Formats: sequence, C-alpha cells, structure tokens
Amino acid sequence: MENELKKKILIIDDDVDFVEATKMLLESNGYEVLTAFTGQEGFAKTKSEAPDLVLMDMMMSYKTEGMVTSTALSQDASTKDIPIILISGAQRGTDLPEDMCQHNSSRPVKAFVEKPVKPEAFLKLVSKVFEESGGEDRMQEIHQVEEIIKEWKGKEGNLIMILHAIEDHYGYIPRNISFTLSRILGTPMARIYEVITFYNYFKLDPPGKHTISVCMGTACYLKGAPQLLRELKRQLKVEEGQTTADGLFHLQVVRCLGCCGLAPVITVDEKVYGKIKASNIKGILDKYVKEGAEVK
Repeated sequence: MENELKKKILIIDDDVDFVEATKMLLESNGYEVLTAFTGQEGFAKTKSEAPDLVLMDMMMSYKTEGMVTSTALSQDASTKDIPIILISGAQRGTDLPEDMCQHNSSRPVKAFVEKPVKPEAFLKLVSKVFEESGGEDRMQEIHQVEEIIKEWKGKEGNLIMILHAIEDHYGYIPRNISFTLSRILGTPMARIYEVITFYNYFKLDPPGKHTISVCMGTACYLKGAPQLLRELKRQLKVEEGQTTADGLFHLQVVRCLGCCGLAPVITVDEKVYGKIKASNIKGILDKYVKEGAEVK
C-alpha cells in the first residue's frame, strides 16, 4: 500500500517508551504514525497533519491535559470530527468524569484504554474506532481526490490548477479536502491556504443555491452599482464573497458582465437584471425566496 493511502495515527504522550513501543506496533500493522509529547504540540500537529485518529495520554504535564486537549480539538472546526482514544495508567472512573468514560458517537473521544495495553485487543479497538468513525469513507475520499487531480498531479506549478479542479467538483474547497490534498501532494496546509486566500475566485464555504453577481464595471459603477451592492448586503445580511445563512444566496462582485447598455446590472445565476434601482432589489430576491419555499 502506498504511504499516502495509509491511515494516519497521531500518538500524544509524554511517555517516550510507550510512544516508541506503540509506534512500532501500529507501523508493523500498516498504519502511518506521527508523535507528539505534549497536549499543545499534539493540538498543533492535529491541525496541521489531519490524522485519521488521535491516541492521547490522559495525564501528561498535568493531571487532565489529555481531556483538556481533547475538548479543545472537539471545539475546533478543523479537528472536531477526528476520533480520539484516551489512554492512561489511571483507573477508569478515578480521574475521568463519568460521562467521558461512556461511549457516545457524537463525541470525539470514542474509547478509554488503561495502560499497559494488550497489543491484540488494542489493535482491534483501533480498527473498530476507524470502522465506527467512517474510516473507510476517509479512504474513499482520498481515492476520489486523487482521481479529480490526476491530470495535474506531478506537474510543476500545479497547485492552482489542482485547486480549480477541486472547486469545479465540489463547488468550493472544503477544509477536509484541503487536508486530504495536503496529504496526497505532500504540500503544507499553510501553503494551500496561502494560495486559496490570495486568489478571490476560490471559495472556502459552500456556494449558495443562487449566485448574485453585481457588476462593478465603469458604466455600472457610475450608474449606481455601489448602491445596489449596499442594498443587497443589507437585505441578505452578508458581505461580498459570503453565502446567506440559509444557503439560498451567494453574493459576489464582478468586474464586467458585458451588458454596459443595461447599466447598472446584476445577475442571479444566468438571469440578467438591467437598469435597476436599489428599490428593485427586494422584489428580485422575493421571487427566488418564494420559489425556494414552493420547492420545499
């Protein structure tokens, strides 16, 4: 199996001997293993490496460091779906809140294991957590991304074209796909996000059902486009480049729509609205809101 397709596990533990022994056990069973020795280092590495599973010691530099770190990971949008197994030499229930020891599929902490771990049982638990947490779906996602980008993979200066291919497929660039892309290409997440945020045509949020484009070409600008944009922002309660909370509209600004004779112009999807005023905006939006309600 190619290295990039292995399930990636991060061990966070200040016990060097345990880390090395567990790393050897997991690697000998086909896993890719990363390590960290403090909660802070583990949190940073989870965000940057996007492992498929975190194995975390309950007690490191202080008694509840593992629990505190797991809570922080569960509250971060980029790491909240990564499953966690807590490991400790403490007796179950003695140092953990009771509800932390109970299985709940909605929580990132999926299991609690006491040291010393029994290799066979431990490997079965890891496999079970992967199965329950959609581990196979994760591998399918990797294969899907590889298929999407195969035309550009390996070519020099390919990142922008690869990101275009990802956006064409998903409609935007999901954060989890960025992590997968980083893993496949061996490109740091910081570099990927540097490119995404530099070019304003890449979207990080799901596009709305309807895309509203406001023309800011010279003719439209002089004939009132800024007022149209201001009114759209007010009614939709979004800024340009954002999508409404209900997912119905995405608002964007474009340089020219090629309809100068109809200035000022906006479009909703492929529909052109020309020579409009700010007072016309509500009626235009209401049409699409009504259509959406009827579909429901």
